[in-house]
This record gives sequence, C-alpha cells and structure tokens, in this order.
Amino acid sequence: MKKIALISSYCDSVEKIQILKENILKVKSLGLDTFVISPITLPAEIIELSNFVFFTKENPLLVWPVRSFTFWKTIFTNDGWVTMHHNVADYGWAGLYQIKKMSQIALTYEYDIFYHMIYDLDIDAQVESEIVNNDINLIHPRVNPNNPNDLWEATLHFMVFDRNTMEDIVNRINLDVYLNGNGVAEGQALKWAKEIPLTISEHPVKDQIYYWKDVDFFNHSKNENYRFFFSKNDNTEIWVGEPPTSEYLDGNLRIVFYNILNTTDITISVNDVEYSFTIDKSQMIKLDCKSKDVNQFIINDGDIINDLSKTIQDTNRNLIYFSH
Repeated sequence: MKKIALISSYCDSVEKIQILKENILKVKSLGLDTFVISPITLPAEIIELSNFVFFTKENPLLVWPVRSFTFWKTIFTNDGWVTMHHNVADYGWAGLYQIKKMSQIALTYEYDIFYHMIYDLDIDAQVESEIVNNDINLIHPRVNPNNPNDLWEATLHFMVFDRNTMEDIVNRINLDVYLNGNGVAEGQALKWAKEIPLTISEHPVKDQIYYWKDVDFFNHSKNENYRFFFSKNDNTEIWVGEPPTSEYLDGNLRIVFYNILNTTDITISVNDVEYSFTIDKSQMIKLDCKSKDVNQFIINDGDIINDLSKTIQDTNRNLIYFSH
C-alpha cells in the first residue's frame, strides 16, 4: 500500500518548525511519504525531509462581513456596563482549501491511502496503530485545546481516506457549501461522515499547540497601570439585551480604559490630532473621528509611547457598546 501524509502547516515560529520536523520524521518512520503545504517559507531542512512541499501565497481567510468569529467581554465602568466585541478571521475555509489543493495534487500520484493531518498533531499510540493497520475512511473527535475535559465532535486535524473517498471529498469542498453550512469547518467533516458515509473514531486526537493561548483580545496596553480596547466599525445596528433590543452604533472611534491602578495622564494622537485625558477610573471615551479612517493612532502616557497605527489598520471589526 502506498500511503502519504498530507500536512497542513502555518509554522511561523521555531517551536512550530520543530514540531513539524518531528512529525515528518515520525510518519516517515511509519512508512508514509509526506506532502507539506505552507503559505509561508519553510526552512531547507523541512524541504529536504519531505517528499513534496507546496508553497502558496494563497491563504483564504474569511473576514467580516463574509464570515468571522467573534469574542466578547463585558466590564463595569464609571459609565455603566460595557461590552467589547473583537472579530477574528474565520480560518475554517483556509483549512478546507489546503485540504482540497493537497488532495488534488496527491491524487495525480499512485497513492492508496491519504492521511490528512495538521502539522502539530499529537501522533499518539492510537494514531500510529491506525496508520500501521491501514484503517481507512475515518474522522476523529478532537480535544478542545482550551479545555481538556471538552470534546469536539469532529476535526480536520486527522482524517484517513482511500483514493475513491478522497476523490469524492475533493468534489465536496466548495466555498458556497461551506458558507451555507453550520459555521465551522468541522461541520463539513460531520456532513461527509453522514453522506458518504465515514466512520467517526472513538479516539479523540489533540494538537500540541493552542493557537490562541495567552492572547488577550481586549487589551492593547503596554503599561501595567491600565488596560484599553478600541473600536473599529462602520455605522451599524446591533442586537443587545434581554429581551432583544437594538442599539445604533456610529463609526466613531471609541476607547475603553479599564483596570486602572494609578491615575495616568494620556495623550491620544489620531491622524495628527491630539486629545488629552486623565484616566483615574474605568471609562469609555468617544472621539470625533471615524474609526475606519484612522491611519495614525498613538497613545502616550508619559512613560510608554504605544504606536497602534498598524494594529488598528489590520483590525477587521471591533465593537464597544453599553450593555442592557
């Protein structure tokens, strides 16, 4: 049986590169060829270890208003309860797209079994057993990386298909189908399991790295004396409260300062216009400028000059509004 591991990767750190290398060596020791796809450059060592490496500038992340994921946090300020929303890109379609492209290329070669895996998959004894025993047409549940006691029903991070099933799945991976689905890429795997059908293994797999670990979406401060979060949105109406009510948000730049430890004088420079405030309690500040038009955004507290110009330009959508 000719078998190949199709490894999705986005390795932008030394730690990630090392884990990718270890996994390539491990699956090769189990008799698999390796195919790595990456939208960023990989070291020569990885290229030499792999049978195939496919570099692509494509990394089709979906953002608002097409699709995105939102995180939120509610805090109490001097002005009342304030909710902060931060949108992040939807990586699901990028993952599915990598699977499709790798599969299309690999299918042009004479392989019998295709193992789709993420670069940091924990290749444990059960995963090794499934590879050695030539088990096919499997998907797996996944351990929630943020909560080891929680299991997700399915994952794209380790799937095993024979040639006919792989060809079938390639034809099923479609952006419109994904957008009309339940909102997560894993839902596509569950759909395949029902329609093809596939076996859902009882063995949950897990990743070695949690992408969002230690990331605070709601604090851009570099000073331990205070935290802050800024808005970036078009004029919009949102649904808030119980029972549901609507609130209109204009697109002006809002900044919430909170967790204030010491009274601090703040100068905010927005597109070369300066605003001065004294921050001594949690509060929301609204500036007379459109957040979508901000190119220069600098906060100076006398000790630290925090240039957030690129940060706000790269932000897709943040909301700040009073809770009901």
